[in-house]
Amino acid sequence: MNLLEDIPLAPLTTFKVGGPARYFVAAISENEVISAVKHANSHQLPLFVLGGGSNLVVADAGWPGMVLKIDIRGIKEIGTAARPRGADEKREFQVGAGEEWDAFVAH
Repeated sequence: MNLLEDIPLAPLTTFKVGGPARYFVAAISENEVISAVKHANSHQLPLFVLGGGSNLVVADAGWPGMVLKIDIRGIKEIGTAARPRGADEKREFQVGAGEEWDAFVAH
């Protein structure tokens, strides 16, 4: 887990406004997510889980605790199933929580 301090949040939001996170972790694995949550809990830090940053307004003062950005990437097809004749094939995927929607759709 890479714990950073005083990271600007504005570039991570669609509105491009807001102050810094006191602590920031960009988790690229499930283990890093678990470590970050445990760290926040053990240090009694308020925890905010950041997604893609849309529809998010951050105060100019920033966030006083930890911001956890889920950055788990990857798109993996996990199965296909035949559907009735003439119907499209059903495809199932496992997609990382940090994967961008447009990248997934393009895949």
